Amino acid sequence: MRFAVNYSTKLAGLVKAGKVDCDLFKCPEWEGLLREALEVKPAYLHLDITLGMGQLDTLDFDRLRALLEATSTPHVNCHLGALPGLRPYSRADRKKLVKLWIKELEILKRRFAGYPIISENLPFDLASPELYLPSEPDLISKAIIETDTGLLLDISHARITANTLNMDYQRYIEQLPLDRLREVHITGLRRYHGFLEDHFEMQSEDWEPVEWAARQIRAGAWREPEIVAFEYGGVGEWFSWRTETWALEEQVPRLFNLFGSKSLG
Repeated sequence: MRFAVNYSTKLAGLVKAGKVDCDLFKCPEWEGLLREALEVKPAYLHLDITLGMGQLDTLDFDRLRALLEATSTPHVNCHLGALPGLRPYSRADRKKLVKLWIKELEILKRRFAGYPIISENLPFDLASPELYLPSEPDLISKAIIETDTGLLLDISHARITANTLNMDYQRYIEQLPLDRLREVHITGLRRYHGFLEDHFEMQSEDWEPVEWAARQIRAGAWREPEIVAFEYGGVGEWFSWRTETWALEEQVPRLFNLFGSKSLG
């Protein structure tokens, strides 16, 4: 198990100064950013692939494979999504979505032969009604099990979905195929424009779910993932405004102690 953090120039500066450490940087599929990150630390890719939306026809598989081979990426990730218009309680639409996911997962398996494929749960809230079906644990499990692929558990996404459904987040997570866990994502949550949003620094209430996950991994209740990533900070308009040096200095060491390469030793 290795601990990763979203790459940012602030994080890189702290690592070079010896103020914080991690096993890996987590990077988007941007060549320039990736080269910059690899000068400081090993890095792995998080790809922008979403199933259920007809996106695979637009992917440059050769380019993505070249980037994968240049990094420490152990698997190929995708997100389980859907186009608007599917009816939440329609048996036909449920079958249609799972069938499409399975078809596209099989395509990824062929095009990225040699790399395990892992699927990430997306967050369902009232602003994204099209994600109701993609967030259902039984549909996620069916697609993953039938294609013999892996799970990328985003704990913050699961907490947002559970909050929307007014259910306990642990009960929601425990319905997912945790015996196929390959990667875990963690962030802090905060109310933003009226909705619960992720990719913030850890708040006091965010530590309990993260520590619970660490206990589940240590107890063997979940498969030990290859990577646990703190998706805080980054570059670009979406992430740079919420990348605080103080949060990296305080929170990265605590998380590295929980999930880093030496944490289970």
